[in-house]
Amino acid sequence: MKKTIGVFVAFAAALLLGIAAIVIGACGENGVFGGYTDISELTKENAEEGMTVKGLVYGIWDKYAVHEKEEGGEKKVISESYTMVMPYSYDEESPVFIGISSGDSNELSSLEQMRSETEGIITDSSSEENHTTMIFRGKLRKLDEGELSFLKVSVATLVGVTEENAEEYIVPYVIESDKYSPFMFVLISGIVLAVIGLGGVLVMILKDIGEDNG
Repeated sequence: MKKTIGVFVAFAAALLLGIAAIVIGACGENGVFGGYTDISELTKENAEEGMTVKGLVYGIWDKYAVHEKEEGGEKKVISESYTMVMPYSYDEESPVFIGISSGDSNELSSLEQMRSETEGIITDSSSEENHTTMIFRGKLRKLDEGELSFLKVSVATLVGVTEENAEEYIVPYVIESDKYSPFMFVLISGIVLAVIGLGGVLVMILKDIGEDNG
């Protein structure tokens, strides 16, 4: 009897812990605990090294860098970097650009689709193809001189200014994909715990009912 009660308590505890973890994970993923800054609120003034940002991404204008490494004598792409208009400046007279980078194939596919759509609008002002968006999570990293020079070339071409003047249109950071946050693992762990706990509690209750009826 004591063993049965102990097992029931263990399953019930797992269920409660799971629910708590789900709440914490969900709140963290939605920024309730200040876990990130929304990309729409990111500006030249508040950008900081290591800042986590998350939000709707659109306005991809160009690809300015491809990062590769050599494996077995062959070059392998590990990430690609794009030029993005910062959302806060999208409707302003002078757009401000920042880098955005990922090595995830799904994210890169969306980024490339957005770049292609923007190119279509630039070459055909009547085009209305700019509709792809995605939720992107990443951390800010300050660009080194080499990376910044590539971004300057991209922005100078897009805006129609010299490379020297392109800097005033740039936030010298890249948003590097950080797809899975700690809160996501807490959320997933909570779901697993809750399922195990609920399943165990239900099985024991049904078993107890069956024994009473027997």
